Amino acid sequence: MSGLREDALFGKLRTRKMMLGSPGNWTRVEKSLRSMGDPNYFYSNFRGIPIGQVLAGGAASGTAQASNVLSIGGQEFLYSARGTQTITIPVRVASGLNVGMDQADNDGVEVTNGLSVATAKKVFVVGTDPDFFFRCKFSIGTVAGTDDCAVGFRKAEAAQANIDDYDEAAFLNVISGNIKRETILNGDPTTTVDTTLDWADGETHTLEVRVALSGVVSMYVDGVKATIGATFTFDSGENLVPFFFMLNANAAQAGVVALQEWEWGYV
Repeated sequence: MSGLREDALFGKLRTRKMMLGSPGNWTRVEKSLRSMGDPNYFYSNFRGIPIGQVLAGGAASGTAQASNVLSIGGQEFLYSARGTQTITIPVRVASGLNVGMDQADNDGVEVTNGLSVATAKKVFVVGTDPDFFFRCKFSIGTVAGTDDCAVGFRKAEAAQANIDDYDEAAFLNVISGNIKRETILNGDPTTTVDTTLDWADGETHTLEVRVALSGVVSMYVDGVKATIGATFTFDSGENLVPFFFMLNANAAQAGVVALQEWEWGYV
């Protein structure tokens, strides 16, 4: 127990090591411990049995954009279907949390930690919060089956049917195996740039989006900065939440899309 101390603020045992350096240098155990007590940091490796229900109470809904609560390993997420789903709760598989859902054209799911300033676990405010990040590690069974498979930040607003309908957003999007850099500013059409990086069937990768205090966005694939594309800056004062968004394609479906790690906080 010599490496642990009692944190008077949060009442949690946390290692001294995790207080130093960036989250990228922490072990899974250190991340899990930090996530228990720090409201500005969250980490999940999706261990546990997923339990879902409608946000207002009752059985989980497969109706498009209906808000459901997902509890897994004592951690809570908010998720909503795209299309009409008969599989209403993501399924735990050996590789992670399978959010592939019904496997039909334009069926899919969005996962967040909350949508509104009042209810989200954390809303990041551009120009107020110091530099922050969202990192998600996951695998895709069949990359030809993804119309969208995106990781990033979007405005804290009601769930939209299409990812392009959000007012402001910045994300990396895996579309049929091509990793795209996509941004939306003030409801304008989505700007899309090919990173020239590709994702093959069955592979696991980590996508990350960082937002500076100034609102400037940078994006990373497996820890390497994707430098292609013009600089994008969120509006100052914008309220942002991290999100994952997936839609199956017409020609093929994505198969198992397994979320393995989910992490956000200050850089």
